[in-house]
Amino acid sequence: MKTISYFALMLCTIAAWGQQNSPPSTVASPGAATPGTPRQIFQENCARCHNSDGSSETFVGRRWNIPDLRSDAVQKLTVEQRIEIITHGKNKMPAHVNKLTTEEIRRVESYVRELGKAARIPAGK
Repeated sequence: MKTISYFALMLCTIAAWGQQNSPPSTVASPGAATPGTPRQIFQENCARCHNSDGSSETFVGRRWNIPDLRSDAVQKLTVEQRIEIITHGKNKMPAHVNKLTTEEIRRVESYVRELGKAARIPAGK
């Protein structure tokens, strides 16, 4: 048992050392969300319920009947209305006023608009 614990400790130490001493990656993989981007903020704060594509096809989304963010109903809301919902919440959606900055909320709202535009592009174009 001591051998396994010692081995696990050494493995963690080596992994931590390697992570600290490796140069930062400057090349993002295609489709990867980089920190602070609208997509990254959305992934960290919204995708659990709304899914990464905005479809709301998640356990929570189906259970609470969360609307598809790409739908006409959501896309026809004004920018201000979407910002208000993100900021203060609506129905079972929690408020993000204490979780996100004003700029982050604006970035998420712009990402929701982009999800709607992407959904309208016909396949093959």
